[in-house]
Amino acid sequence: MQKTIVIVGAALSGPTAAARARELDESARIILIERNTRVSYALAGLSLHLSGEVANLDDLNREREDFFRSVYNIEVLTRTEVISIDAAGKKVEIQTPSGRETVNYTSLIYAAGAASLEPSGAAGASNHCVFRTLDDLEKISGVLKSGKKRFVILGGGPMGIEAADGLVRAGAEVTIVERSRRVLPLFSTLFSSLAEETLARKMRILTGAESDSFEIQNGQIVSVSAKFAEDRSEKVETDFVISCTGVRPRTEILGNAGANLAADGSVIIDEYCRTSLPDVFACGVGVHLPERDGARFLPQAAAADRTAQAAGANAAGASVRLENLAGAMLLRLPADHGEEIGRTGLSLREAKDMGKDASRVIVHVMDREAYMPGAAPVILQLIFEKGSGRILGLEGIGPGLARRLDTASAAIAGGLSIHKLAGLDSAYHPSSGAVRDALMVAATVASQAERGQTRFVEVADISKKPGEYLILDAGKKADGSVHLHIPLEDLRGRLTEVKQALEKSQARRVAVLSETGRRGHLAERILAHNGIEAVNIQGGRRLFGRSV
Repeated sequence: MQKTIVIVGAALSGPTAAARARELDESARIILIERNTRVSYALAGLSLHLSGEVANLDDLNREREDFFRSVYNIEVLTRTEVISIDAAGKKVEIQTPSGRETVNYTSLIYAAGAASLEPSGAAGASNHCVFRTLDDLEKISGVLKSGKKRFVILGGGPMGIEAADGLVRAGAEVTIVERSRRVLPLFSTLFSSLAEETLARKMRILTGAESDSFEIQNGQIVSVSAKFAEDRSEKVETDFVISCTGVRPRTEILGNAGANLAADGSVIIDEYCRTSLPDVFACGVGVHLPERDGARFLPQAAAADRTAQAAGANAAGASVRLENLAGAMLLRLPADHGEEIGRTGLSLREAKDMGKDASRVIVHVMDREAYMPGAAPVILQLIFEKGSGRILGLEGIGPGLARRLDTASAAIAGGLSIHKLAGLDSAYHPSSGAVRDALMVAATVASQAERGQTRFVEVADISKKPGEYLILDAGKKADGSVHLHIPLEDLRGRLTEVKQALEKSQARRVAVLSETGRRGHLAERILAHNGIEAVNIQGGRRLFGRSV
């Protein structure tokens, strides 16, 4: 009998799964069901159309219904909604423009994705939308073309930053309203604060908003009022409001059919993208990913694509195992030097919450050889497991992050240690990187720390025990906020002065401060070799006093 594969959802991962299934099974009947009017659009490219970099909206939607029909021989049903799934009878009930029908299946792939959260107070306003579909994009683009420039974005997570990037590049005046104390809460406090500083040069950012309300006139939002602690409030006049406050998995139909769901509503899948229902697979941004370092809901395009590839192949009869996903994320910031912010793997807090004995190093490096025009600084934070040295995660901000994140993701997947990564042979050209790549610098410093060849102290530890450390500034110039200033170049000749100052202060050790930590490392080595207990302050002066 002919196999029938039904795919529920055709906006993002559904078409990928359908195409993959067809590549493995030419004879199967494959039916792609989508409740909206379009299939297979490039969600990650929405902001690029706003900025004008992708001029034609159709370029984000090249593979339409006729493409899947003619190239892949896939039946595409748009404006069609799945009402219910009968897992025991292996059939779905659908609502088409013509009425209700029942479709039998051999295997089913659920790719209905997630729904955007929207504030109830903005419901029905004609100048409000979310940031998910081409229809949303068309609406926002129309406002820009009309000459209106004032936009409020609700939510400072990844999607909010994507929307802001496109709008700022298009010349809009943007205000971000975020309920958390910082934007990009998926990142560590250090990197979200660094990103916020960069963003604040191009837009207004209001964080810590406890609630927001909307003033509506003639069916349009004319202002957004954000309320903060201590009865403080901010009123922002606006021409348009975009909600980017998060998503919830659209899995109610699966749950009603008996599938196991996580507490957050995402559908639980195994390493082959199978749900708890027989012959029902799931993929996309609504799944709970099984990972080596703990399952989680990760609504990202890259993860959605990986699950779609595996689900499509396995629904067609293959046995493709879903490889461990590091959760790599890269965001472009509307800055002057091509700054980006990105992460992969675990943060330090996530690693420790999982019971791992984790540590980190923070390095400041240049994205290419310093003598190259346009060379700009990059800050990287490498997370690793003590003892084994296994790489757990990487965060960074600055230009040219993609290759470093990709390498770190491969290192995480392969179980590489910091020692192996430090010796990795990477491609080199002065215009694209330094002879010792930024990531290898971070791995080298981490390897030295593990082998006792350098010692660090966290800024927070100094704050907790201020009397334990004598702070020595090894920079060329001091700002007066330290106990002792001796430039690195003079340190060997002034060791007696350091010993006397340490004895007088009754501190136990010297904490060395320098601009980026590089001079601090060299100073720490000089002191250690001369019998003076010393540590290098993690992150250097650029991060000193900042919550890292």
